[in-house]
Amino acid sequence: MEIKVINQRKFQFLENHKIILELYYPRWWSNNAEIRYLGKQFKIKAKGFWQNTFIILKNGLEIGSIKLNWKQDSVISLKAKSKTEKNYHLYQESFWHTKFVVKANESSVLRIHAKRNWKKFYPDFLLSTEDDQEHEDFNLIIAISVYLINNRLKSAAAGASIAAVS
Repeated sequence: MEIKVINQRKFQFLENHKIILELYYPRWWSNNAEIRYLGKQFKIKAKGFWQNTFIILKNGLEIGSIKLNWKQDSVISLKAKSKTEKNYHLYQESFWHTKFVVKANESSVLRIHAKRNWKKFYPDFLLSTEDDQEHEDFNLIIAISVYLINNRLKSAAAGASIAAVS
């Protein structure tokens, strides 16, 4: 799978040069995002003022949640078709906000590298899958992970610009 970054607000996930999933932010200042995947509409919405908890909606129905801790490590909880909840953990592997790993049951599922591109203001994302097991809605996990990484990079850039001004 390849991730094509159109701009800071729109991402396309390609498989064999065909768009299978789109992630986009409807407004430039918002942390809420929308995902189009398999003809379905998913939304990620902030829950509360501090925006450390998000809900995941599928066609208007809640199917999961995202919780951030103070280190910005994330727990993605998705309800499976069997009505059980599956948890995925997104961790930062490097100090410079460039390498991330997604784990399920303490085993790595995928790694994402946000490679800086100095010609444009947004990074390129490189994926590598670690696990051969079948995961339900694996592409949705990838899209949510890219959403979380993008939000983290945006907040780090905002913090850097505030520190540079003061």
